[in-house]
Amino acid sequence: MRQVSKPGKLFGLAELEIETDGVVANPFDPAQIDLSVRFTAPSGTTVLVPAFSYQDFDAATLRVKGTPVWRTRFTPTEAGQWRAQAELSSPKLSSQSLSFAVAADPSAHGFVRINKQNPHYMAFDDGTFYFPIGLNLGWSNQPNLGVLKDYERWLDRLSANGGNVGRVWMSAWAFGIEWNDTGLGDYSGRMKQAWLLDQVFRMAEQRGVYIMLTLLNHGAFSTTVNPEWNDNPYNAANGGPLKEPRLFVRNAQARELFKRRVRYIAARWGYSPNLFAWEWWNEVSWTPIDDSSLKPWVTEMTAAIQQYDPNRHLVSLSYAGAGSSTALWNMPELSFVQLHDYSGNDPAKLLPLQNQVMALKYPDKPFLLAEYGYSSDGASALPGRDAIQFHNGLWAAPFSGMSSTAMYWWWDTLVDPQNLWGEYKGIATFLKDENLAALAPAKAQLAPAGASVLLLQSPDRALAWLRSDAYDVAPASKAYDKARQAGQGDGWVYEPPALANLQLTITGLADGDYTARWFAPKTAAWLDEQAVQVRDGTATLAVPSFAQDLAVKIGR
Repeated sequence: MRQVSKPGKLFGLAELEIETDGVVANPFDPAQIDLSVRFTAPSGTTVLVPAFSYQDFDAATLRVKGTPVWRTRFTPTEAGQWRAQAELSSPKLSSQSLSFAVAADPSAHGFVRINKQNPHYMAFDDGTFYFPIGLNLGWSNQPNLGVLKDYERWLDRLSANGGNVGRVWMSAWAFGIEWNDTGLGDYSGRMKQAWLLDQVFRMAEQRGVYIMLTLLNHGAFSTTVNPEWNDNPYNAANGGPLKEPRLFVRNAQARELFKRRVRYIAARWGYSPNLFAWEWWNEVSWTPIDDSSLKPWVTEMTAAIQQYDPNRHLVSLSYAGAGSSTALWNMPELSFVQLHDYSGNDPAKLLPLQNQVMALKYPDKPFLLAEYGYSSDGASALPGRDAIQFHNGLWAAPFSGMSSTAMYWWWDTLVDPQNLWGEYKGIATFLKDENLAALAPAKAQLAPAGASVLLLQSPDRALAWLRSDAYDVAPASKAYDKARQAGQGDGWVYEPPALANLQLTITGLADGDYTARWFAPKTAAWLDEQAVQVRDGTATLAVPSFAQDLAVKIGR
């Protein structure tokens, strides 16, 4: 073995290349060759990590570089001297051991877990609070190296503005490693896609962005919604084992073939602390697979991926529609609940209600708004419609008690082309160093009428978001129609009227002296500070005038 990458510090990457003279027809089939590396920690604990067949590519041309080799990737979780030894299961062989040192790193947070203080949120291994701020980055429509240029730009702009999560699909047209150009169980024809996904992970790691990796998209097993079943290699018409897509979770051969894919995926990308979660399915409800069939499959596949993923990353799946709810969310195998919402409703009114419902049904699970948009039809002719919905979702979701910002869907047709990346700076700046696990949604009063308020609070701290009722898509649409009738459609910009002389009343704080710091979400700028006295558990604040929204932190 030789070291391709030395971890150096705790939670760094140890990547090893394994030399073997064994030749097999399909290196992706563990029945033909089952090669792993056993890592022994300084404490004596051992971890067995599967090796994977790796094909390198030239970073300048994307041409094949060299011949396939065996590699393994591992992330050490203890400081000290580690030992690695390759093992072949049949025939039973072991390599000489290799040692490497790992230094302590106080700045390394580890992997994303369920928050021990409050299971409605996430935290890292070291207990540091983690709140996902980001969007979907499903795929690039550019060919070859254009994919990396897109992801570099997206991740640069997201991270520069405080974003820290992106959702990426392993679909056939993106980073999928198994399709009709490979056949089943042999991924040699898609090593380019795997190499490109490697680069996306490296870019995310360098920028502090975490990836929710979606392993299956609904269209691959649907004949009605974004149907790809006719091209799916599992389809009997293409030589696969299935006569219809619903049998994917039932058929024994299909399950074993998919577990082979799971093994490879876990071996290649399960090392990364920047892998936020494995997502089994995107919107499985668009397939003919029912929950009663899906449940044992989730149990079986989660056990398989955890067998090959020593870091036990979070696991989830998603359903279509704002009202999606399933008893499967209570499965211990699923780490968090997801919502996908394209209803177009005002998030300042809708999301608090949705969070209350989900918190009652799934009290011990985080609740992520993992896909969000005004409409599933894409951008509208109305200037600023999606931008308004995008902004309001970023703020309404956390202030409703959800476990993430609203993760907008139209990354490539809205956020990037309209350069809305700066919207993330506001919510990231405001929430920086906040531990939302110590707060809970509460009621506040804002008078006179004309704006809505969402509040997160503890006995000695409060965060509030105030949003003008006029800064929503419905009043913007009415104003736009009126402007068009007056011949002002071209270049029209929606500007809601300013609100003044509002008072914010908050109850439930401990008596004492506090400071209120006002914040402008749009410009990510801190505004005035004012002294606040809490008497008999009540604080009353004079609200600065605003036209769109304001936020405030109240603390001792």
